[in-house]
Amino acid sequence: MNPLTNKDSNVQPAAQAETASTPPASASAGAESLFALLLKDDLTSEEKQLIVEQTLAFYEQNLNPGYLEFKKSSDAKAVEWSGSGAWMTDLDGHSFIDCLGGYGVFALGHRPPEVIAAVEKSLTRIGLTGQELLNPFQAALAHRLAEISPGDLAYSYFHGGGAESNEAAFKIARLATGRVKHITMSNSFHGKTMGALAATNRDVIRQPFEPLVPGFIEVPFDDLDALEHAMSEEIASVIVEPVQGEGGINVPSDDFLPGVRALCDRYGALMHLDEVQTGMGRTGKWFGCDHCGVAPDLMTLGKALGGGVMPISAVHGNWRAWERLTENPWYVTNTFGGGAPACAASLATIGILERDRIIEQVPAKGELMLSLLSQIAERHPQHIKEVRGLGLLIGVEFHQRETGVAVAKKLFEHGVLVAHTINNPRVIRIEPPLIIGEEEIHEVASRLAAVMGEVEAGK
Repeated sequence: MNPLTNKDSNVQPAAQAETASTPPASASAGAESLFALLLKDDLTSEEKQLIVEQTLAFYEQNLNPGYLEFKKSSDAKAVEWSGSGAWMTDLDGHSFIDCLGGYGVFALGHRPPEVIAAVEKSLTRIGLTGQELLNPFQAALAHRLAEISPGDLAYSYFHGGGAESNEAAFKIARLATGRVKHITMSNSFHGKTMGALAATNRDVIRQPFEPLVPGFIEVPFDDLDALEHAMSEEIASVIVEPVQGEGGINVPSDDFLPGVRALCDRYGALMHLDEVQTGMGRTGKWFGCDHCGVAPDLMTLGKALGGGVMPISAVHGNWRAWERLTENPWYVTNTFGGGAPACAASLATIGILERDRIIEQVPAKGELMLSLLSQIAERHPQHIKEVRGLGLLIGVEFHQRETGVAVAKKLFEHGVLVAHTINNPRVIRIEPPLIIGEEEIHEVASRLAAVMGEVEAGK
């Protein structure tokens, strides 16, 4: 049954069916008992409760008790359990329209069958790469990325996450130019490893680890005059997001990226576009830079690259960036990068996006979502400052952080998953799977309207 047809409540009721089973293990049992329950097809209500109890206990004892304290947008006891399409379901059977999307991971929705099938098929051949023999899955993915990328981007290295690929890009830029300085933008976010953190401009996550990697210069986002003032022949690369994600979904002016390209060319620096969140169709084109016809020297990808099934990221570059790497191809490799299952997931994802013309549908979906949310903002100007975005990367900015937190929490109660952006907590992101339907978009807007009515009434 389509979850949208459930009109009796804001979320689906918990599953009623229970099956006979052996008595559950005690709450003090270890991870073995939890693992066994997680692999069961059918669970009793007692077993579900035990999963919740053990998960909470192990978060406290073995992960970090702070995780539970920082859960602002959802019930700290909600355990994610399954997903399909644009919907996610917790262990108790409550369904949510996923407008957080793993921060942009689920371009094809949750558990896309063809991507899973490709991964499973690859595992019948080989699992992780053995390193010494040639890897055809990796070769095929590198070629596919070259086919869909702008300009002369042609070469790739693969990693496990966006921060790793950004780290690699900094090393590549230094190797290619012989320089050791980089320019980054205010409100940027590029990851939390030491080099990526040096390029990330959010004091609360930087200061505990200072001094960071030296050589990073911050300039205001979307300010070409400031960038030109900071440029010199000492700059190895300029790193910029085509649309800032964690900075609050900030869309630059049309001339910004072309201006960055021109300045990089004038001073001999590499242009590095962080497309980890904006790539793979999120903004309505393959890559965010495609909107202005700019081709970088380096591009980093991640999140949706693995189809929502496998973790994989990439640093993608042209010959100018890559030439010195031929001296030692192992400068920026890692053990797990480019394994067959992850590359198979990416290859399947690219194929589905092309075949089903999914990216071509994103602009209309984004315009619909933006229009509906803007109408709500117009009715609540005392609370909502602005709605902005590109494609299906949309931010709703509130005047007060506390209002945004309250709205995100109430949306969870109404069956919509969202979260605030890391660098600007006043903004909640709307970043659903690209395959979200028009009916679901209207439902998201309807539930947000109901939430704003509750906020207005002081409920």
